[in-house]
Amino acid sequence: MGNASVWFVIAVVALLAGIGLLIADRTRGDGGTRDRRRWAALREWEYADSDPVLPSRWRYGTIHQGGPGVARNLVSGTVPTHQGPRQAYVFDHEQHGRISSVLAAVQVQSQLPAAVELRLPSAPLPDDAGLDLLAPVGERYAFVSDAEAVKPLLTPELATAGDAVGDDIELLWAEDAWVLAAAPVDSSTERLQDLLADMAEVAHALEEGQGAARHRLSKN
Repeated sequence: MGNASVWFVIAVVALLAGIGLLIADRTRGDGGTRDRRRWAALREWEYADSDPVLPSRWRYGTIHQGGPGVARNLVSGTVPTHQGPRQAYVFDHEQHGRISSVLAAVQVQSQLPAAVELRLPSAPLPDDAGLDLLAPVGERYAFVSDAEAVKPLLTPELATAGDAVGDDIELLWAEDAWVLAAAPVDSSTERLQDLLADMAEVAHALEEGQGAARHRLSKN
């Protein structure tokens, strides 16, 4: 076989390998979409291919780092808890044309007085000038927008709930009336299901901290 024939065979093999990888990537993507649709159907949640508005509801965490972007493969519904059902969202967060993470959001029953980000030591430092490092909270570090307002919320219960979320969730944050988490892009629906339950416990810990703070104020 001449040199020209050898190079032709190599080129064909490389082309076929590239096509195979492309098909595999598309298959994985379609499979992820089917899984998310199936998950929504089993829970009687709503599913949407995309929502360009929802991420702009928040401004901290990954929203600040890369912009609101677009919610892809969005599921929405309620998470049952001992305190009653909580509104929740899960979606692939697309920023600048690529999926950067899977975002999960769980509603808090009352408005929070300020924002708090709970970051593992492995997570990058926030680039938001409006956030200051306040204190360790369990295995995480709290960066807050208002130290005096947030300090009463950083309870041992919050530390326990935050640690239970898991080491694969480097960034967990709360703002307005929501707890949010950035999960890896390859997170399974089973992992996301567990994550929502753990986030509901974080929301409950924040509510308990707010209640205790209001009780102390009323006694003074």
